[in-house]
Amino acid sequence: MRRQRTGALLLAALLILSACAVSGEPEPEPEWESYQQGLLEVREPEPEPEEPALPGAFTLAWQQDQTLDPITCGEGIQEDAASLLFESLFRLDRTFTAQPLLCRGYSWDEAGLVCTLDLREDVTFQDGSPLTARDVSDTLRRAAASERYGYRLRGVASVAPNRAGQVVITLTEPNRGLPELLDIPVVKSGTEQERVPVGTGPYRLVSENGEHVLQADPDWWQGKTLPVEAIPLVQAKDRDTALYLFSTHRVELLTVDPTDDLSSVTGQAQSANRPTAILQFIGFNAAEGRLFSSPAARAAFSRGIPRERMADAQLAHLALPAQFPFSPLSPLYPKDLERAYSKEDAQAGLRLAGQDTGETRELTLLVNEEDSFRVTSARFIAQSLSLLDWQITVQVLPWEAYLAALEAGAFDLYFGEVRLTADWDLRDLAGAGGALNYGGFTDPALDEAMAAFAAAGDRPAAARRLAGLLQSAAPIAPVCFKNYTVLTHPGVAEGLDPAPSNTFQGLESWRIRLSG
Repeated sequence: MRRQRTGALLLAALLILSACAVSGEPEPEPEWESYQQGLLEVREPEPEPEEPALPGAFTLAWQQDQTLDPITCGEGIQEDAASLLFESLFRLDRTFTAQPLLCRGYSWDEAGLVCTLDLREDVTFQDGSPLTARDVSDTLRRAAASERYGYRLRGVASVAPNRAGQVVITLTEPNRGLPELLDIPVVKSGTEQERVPVGTGPYRLVSENGEHVLQADPDWWQGKTLPVEAIPLVQAKDRDTALYLFSTHRVELLTVDPTDDLSSVTGQAQSANRPTAILQFIGFNAAEGRLFSSPAARAAFSRGIPRERMADAQLAHLALPAQFPFSPLSPLYPKDLERAYSKEDAQAGLRLAGQDTGETRELTLLVNEEDSFRVTSARFIAQSLSLLDWQITVQVLPWEAYLAALEAGAFDLYFGEVRLTADWDLRDLAGAGGALNYGGFTDPALDEAMAAFAAAGDRPAAARRLAGLLQSAAPIAPVCFKNYTVLTHPGVAEGLDPAPSNTFQGLESWRIRLSG
């Protein structure tokens, strides 16, 4: 069912590239036309009908034999359907800022180790029972032990209801960004073993005569008018099947990773970007005696990445260029600290790092072959930074060999990807001994700044101080944050405004057009 994509979604052509490594002498100032020429097979667009054909129902894909429990189901096909059944304590808006939903408010103790959540009193589950502190506590404890949410809740020591009907979360160390971690769907306690647990969302699953439909809950506690009363679910055994069902108009909406999936979608579609906290970056081998043990060399490399040019030519709305490891959409992102790219600035940085001796340094940039988007990005960055003393070759490896090389420290540079948590905790990535710190970078001042940021009441000020240190120490060189893409068929859905963890956020404001 893997098909070459045609029609309106030509962005995918940028991703269908050879996986071989770069060879030969790279040019110092690459142009994207040299990448595009001969690599894109651009077909004439199919003529569009004057009026798009409208479906009889607004349908979604699902995996009937898999659970819809939001704590244990994975991302992907089930996630869109589950997001209409369940709601969370907080929702993340498009700026990755936590907005109260099932939670009315919260307070901290003086040490910043105990967070007390006040729940809304008017929330009911789809079976009519009220939301309780026990439901929330049981959900969060399950989440902390789950594969999906365990990492983000690793700093939680305990969760328990108190006599006042509040939820008390005790941390192992201060983290004022905790609310941004609590966009976790809440399940009614005691129903978690059911294939479709009970939630507080706007729809409930109704099954009859082999048909499965998400039916609008007339008693939804929010009381908002929904754009469609029924959403039929169409069985998809796997991701490829879901992509095929969308291409053949049996499914009307699908959330995809555009760097993986768009090449399998045929026909025309409308798209909306759903922001993510997935960071793509360049990692350095900072071990003593290596070239990138020098902060000046790392900072010079970061200054030499033409992120905006990449955004204009390759990223094409698939990602947002970033100079710091905070999403550019976040109010914590220090836009005024960014440096405008210029080749001259990059060369000055290399001279400052002592890399203008006239001796050529042969460097290797590792990237895994399974992601053609990353391969293309790595090649462009390598060619951009092959100036003065540096000559950088891209080595494309299978995933297992790529990971083994990182763990062994057998690299100069690598192109990496990591899903950050929305509290922007960077300690595993850039802290001394961090689980993802493959380059062996250490800086006590930066470790202290990262801990201070987590504990700070004034998070914007602490983020700015941290960003300044990140810019000079350059433990990594951020490149961009990926977007997911929400696909719909032309004319069917209007008003989409996807948020980081919810394709259907603001659904009550959508307009869905159906035939008849």
